[in-house]
Amino acid sequence: MLYSGHFSFDEVGDAGKERHGYFTCVVQAGTPELALQKFKQRIYTIKDELKEPLFQGIHAIYVEDIVEISDSPEDPVITRFQSSDGPFPKSRSCSLPTSDTTAIKAYQWVPESDTPADKEWSTSSQEYKEASPFILFS
Repeated sequence: MLYSGHFSFDEVGDAGKERHGYFTCVVQAGTPELALQKFKQRIYTIKDELKEPLFQGIHAIYVEDIVEISDSPEDPVITRFQSSDGPFPKSRSCSLPTSDTTAIKAYQWVPESDTPADKEWSTSSQEYKEASPFILFS
């Protein structure tokens, strides 16, 4: 089975400021429990062995949910939804930040009116760009 695990975390950012965030992992495993063990092992590897900068300020990780995918659906399935109060806060986001596989690819939607960014995100970057809507309901 394929399992998708969605996690939230607490972290300490620049100048000791409190932050929080989310990340998602996928893995092939025989049971949800085995998937959870694999997720835990990978998280420790990323933080402690690889010393990934994105994970260094994280001090607590929470399991939000694990989704079991037994077959590839023909129609799209929403696997995660979250709604928060207030305007969208400034945040950082990246796809496949610690991946070493070529079996999974990430694609970013860029509106035709925008030009793709030629600059990679870095932990020292303080630049934020407002996202353009993919769909805008009136």
